[in-house]
Amino acid sequence: MTIPVSAPSSSPEPPHILIVDDEESLRRTLSGLFRRMGYRTSEAASGEQALELIARHTFDVVLLDLKMPGMDGTEVLKAARPLAPDTVFVILTAYGTLDSAIAAIRHGAFDYLLKPSPLGEIIRAVEAGLNERRQRLGDEDPVALLERALAGLKAISRQMPSPPLTERFLQAPGLTVDTQRRLVVAEGRPVELTPTEFEILVYLMRHRNRVVPPGELATHLHGCEVDDHEARTLLRSHIYRLRHKLERDPSRPRWIRTVRGSGYLFSDEPSASTDPPVP
Repeated sequence: MTIPVSAPSSSPEPPHILIVDDEESLRRTLSGLFRRMGYRTSEAASGEQALELIARHTFDVVLLDLKMPGMDGTEVLKAARPLAPDTVFVILTAYGTLDSAIAAIRHGAFDYLLKPSPLGEIIRAVEAGLNERRQRLGDEDPVALLERALAGLKAISRQMPSPPLTERFLQAPGLTVDTQRRLVVAEGRPVELTPTEFEILVYLMRHRNRVVPPGELATHLHGCEVDDHEARTLLRSHIYRLRHKLERDPSRPRWIRTVRGSGYLFSDEPSASTDPPVP
């Protein structure tokens, strides 16, 4: 068998594969194999750990063992499907029965392989899953994608309350941001932001109801200290475009406001000011 040495070059970034198995040697073997092929990999030694990773990161494929101490693979699959509806799950287990296969398929598994499976068979299953995923996401509606992910977050949080799960989504009345998939939906419409605009929005939302000085915001963006005077010049055009993309009336901003002489404020409350924004 010839093992590919790199992931398909047409993808903007290498697919991300999560390997879930309580057997460390198998995790490392598969992780090393797919990394040599050019994929990104992560590992989880338990179902609980896998579920937390799935809640925080986007995975293209999950290789999932069924029989593990604590939460087994079927439970992980059932809990993760609402949160990661576009992730491909490939079951890999030494305990193959008709019942377990039916349960895995019922909860959305793409394929079902028995241990020990030849590496070529595992690779083919992963690549087939990636191809199916690409086709399925060809015409994805970002609003629907975000709604499904939010519904999944609520479902998984009820089962495994964990503060890190809430770091992915930032919400205000009428505005939702998925920091993982870099999706922004304002009043039901998807909004396309540049990377800088996205980072500004996320930083202000994470410091909501506090005036953020221009120097602090610019320092966060550029990774080096920037004084307030220079920062205002650097930020002015970004704030202007961000408001025009988000706000129905940029002259009376609902979310991102300028506090004269102080900085920028992301607020959840209706604006009482009639002054036009001054970046």
